[in-house]
Amino acid sequence: MSDSLTIYKQIYPTQCPKISEMGYRSIINVRPDNEVENQPSSQMLCSAAEKANLNYCYLPYDAERLSTSTVARFAEQYHKMPKPIMLFCGSGARAKLLYQSALMQGLL
Repeated sequence: MSDSLTIYKQIYPTQCPKISEMGYRSIINVRPDNEVENQPSSQMLCSAAEKANLNYCYLPYDAERLSTSTVARFAEQYHKMPKPIMLFCGSGARAKLLYQSALMQGLL
């Protein structure tokens, strides 16, 4: 989406070292835990991210319940976290909606 942020589909703990090697410094996970079977938990991803020297933020939301407070919290994390950031959800669609909502509200 920009030099400071990439939107991606579900990532897995084993991918965190490669994400770090690619130059990313932060991960924002907007996918709720237990959304589908065999999905890695946020805790597992956080642990793997930390081991790979990545900052990690868990900001889950249901695509049908995107609120202005969720958009504001995302914008706050976006400004606070080291760049570049990998923002992800299951397919990337929800992450893209969140990013575009923050842009349209002038928060990024």
